[in-house]
Amino acid sequence: MDSFVKYQRQLLEQARFVNYETPISEATERAFLAVPRHRFVSRYRAFGTKEWQEVTQENLQEHLGRLYADGPLCLLGDDDDDIPSTISQPSFVLRCLDMLQLRPGQKVFELGAGSGWNAALMAHLAGPDGHVYTVEIIPELASRVSKTLDALGVTNVTVIAADGGDGYAAGAPYERATFTAGTYDLPRHFYDQMKDDALLLVGIKNEGGGDNLFLLRKRADHFESVESMPCGWVQLRGKYQIESANPQPIESLSEWDDLRREEISRTPYWWSVRGRDQFVWATLGIRSFLGITEPLFRTFKVEKTPERPREERYFGLWDQPHHSLVLAKHDCLIAYGNLLARERLMQRIRQWVDLGMPTGASFSLQVYPVGVARTARDNQWIVKRRESQFLWSLATSAHSV
Repeated sequence: MDSFVKYQRQLLEQARFVNYETPISEATERAFLAVPRHRFVSRYRAFGTKEWQEVTQENLQEHLGRLYADGPLCLLGDDDDDIPSTISQPSFVLRCLDMLQLRPGQKVFELGAGSGWNAALMAHLAGPDGHVYTVEIIPELASRVSKTLDALGVTNVTVIAADGGDGYAAGAPYERATFTAGTYDLPRHFYDQMKDDALLLVGIKNEGGGDNLFLLRKRADHFESVESMPCGWVQLRGKYQIESANPQPIESLSEWDDLRREEISRTPYWWSVRGRDQFVWATLGIRSFLGITEPLFRTFKVEKTPERPREERYFGLWDQPHHSLVLAKHDCLIAYGNLLARERLMQRIRQWVDLGMPTGASFSLQVYPVGVARTARDNQWIVKRRESQFLWSLATSAHSV
């Protein structure tokens, strides 16, 4: 038995446990066993560490425990707050494969090749009559993936070094597509390059953070959600990256110099935890809700320094026409200018509680080209980006248990 097989089977058992409510299909398990993960990682860095590890045939044994742990690894990037590429958590990868419902003979588009492991798994599921087109924006990674797949004799994957946000018209139309990076927008090309009834698996980012994975089905001129779950992705790179949606330093507000001298209230507000360390986690639900429903919502950050080794994040509402700002920090609400923004935030928090404290994954979603006329009804919100608009909807009543 090869030395990695023991680790591989242990990881599969762990993935089964993690996904016990949605058991991994036999087809996906066969693909996992047929496509060894370690063959796709020649260099990695564990999250929270600075040291890069080089994997060779000679030292493989000492790395197998890490390579077959149920966690992501960095492939590029020295800063955990800015990671260009990872190989994702295995149990999550297997769950995503089953959500995508791949069938033999299908054509599949992948945005972001990364290590190439996911493309090889999908190629196994699509079979010799199917084909995977994976587009990687980082040329170094695209070249590495091509060499790995050639060495393994995988012939039904085409690797393209380009911006995956443009899709890949030469391989279209596709029955399945998946993004391995999160996006604030859905580029227009995917309305044209996917067949009707095709499935698209994509991590949707909102300004509030807390990414949500949506399985979308193509319906004529738009996409409709079929399934969703919380997740965490690096943002895609290239022309479809939206830097303005990321947290910004408070100093980016042109009025900050005046506002900071106009603090009018500072009141305790507990987000179920004490201290800064758990603040981002504890406010995930409300930030996700505000990112969808509140046009005045903003997220902010305090940059790392030698004295402050971790980036701090917080959020608030900025009502520029009325010169009103409220900031929600780890243990208080701070109002500047006047109380209008603070009152509006409190109204949104009450609305969030009344609706059952939903996260982004609690919503159903329809995605249309930005030029299509849509109107939001009760418990619906429209978020417009450059090329698509997202119509978020909440159910008005709960199902009986």
